Amino acid sequence: MRLGLCFDGFYSITEMVELAGLADEAGMDSIWMSDHLCFRDSVASSMAFLTTTRRIKVVPAPLSPYSRPPIVSAMAVATMEEMAQGRVAMTVGTGNPMALEEVGIKVTRPLKTMREYVQLLRAFLSGETVDFDGEIFRVKGAKLGLKTTSPMSIYMTAVRPKMLRLAGEIGDGVLLSAGCAPRYIAQCVTEIRTGAERAGKSPAESDIAGFITTSVSDNAKEAIEASKTFLAYVFRNKHHAENIRMGGAQVGQEGLVAVVAKRDWEGAKKLISDEVVFAHSISGTPSDCRGRLGQFIEAGLNLPILLPMGTQEARKKVVELAREL
Repeated sequence: MRLGLCFDGFYSITEMVELAGLADEAGMDSIWMSDHLCFRDSVASSMAFLTTTRRIKVVPAPLSPYSRPPIVSAMAVATMEEMAQGRVAMTVGTGNPMALEEVGIKVTRPLKTMREYVQLLRAFLSGETVDFDGEIFRVKGAKLGLKTTSPMSIYMTAVRPKMLRLAGEIGDGVLLSAGCAPRYIAQCVTEIRTGAERAGKSPAESDIAGFITTSVSDNAKEAIEASKTFLAYVFRNKHHAENIRMGGAQVGQEGLVAVVAKRDWEGAKKLISDEVVFAHSISGTPSDCRGRLGQFIEAGLNLPILLPMGTQEARKKVVELAREL
């Protein structure tokens, strides 16, 4: 079983580097560094992981066309790959719309933007001199000044049907957001396969990866509480409405918007019930978590990526769970 480890950037780089080393030693497949605006940077953090590990793959996720132009993203991942050949992949996506709006960036024409973004990234990373006159991007004779020695897999993040189909069509893999319930994952997989078929691709050609909010403790209640803050942060976004519905529990999204804007994390946790945590995460005792992981895999994930919650010691227990599996 391949298992990845995800960092959300909400805690220190030294803590993340420590966990990255443990994941490397445990034989985990990959480390995925989320690019949440206003928190730790995904590219800088990913380079730190590459320089302190030996074999594990590292993936910044996602690089957004709205905050990182195509040449900037290509420069970043090419530099990473130069440092650790064959150990780098990349994930692209629009990013969190509400977080982007908080810093004055508006998400417009996302489908066309993502299609052109992936096309340009592939051109730059293949060493081409790029002339491109698109609807969103224009490039006049730019060429990346360093060569990648290994093919770079490009995953796409997606939540909604049209973007899921586009990801299946043009991505080397698809990355599903943290907080997706198994029923919703199964629905997403259907859309991804539709996109793959549109491009004449076999479903087996693409990884379907997914972040899974994970909290492990001998005290199940403690583990459940540890997952609430992150789910509150994620579920304030309107695009999770269908996912929440399919999870079967109630979430007051408007209330979450208000409390998360104030970074009132204790208030946010109160708006996430235990039932929501159970439906949208792996949280509980080690035995609970092992059983629950199977449901996410059965829904269609072939690369589950564990997003550890709680204290540093609690997060280490997630890596230990992966080692056992």
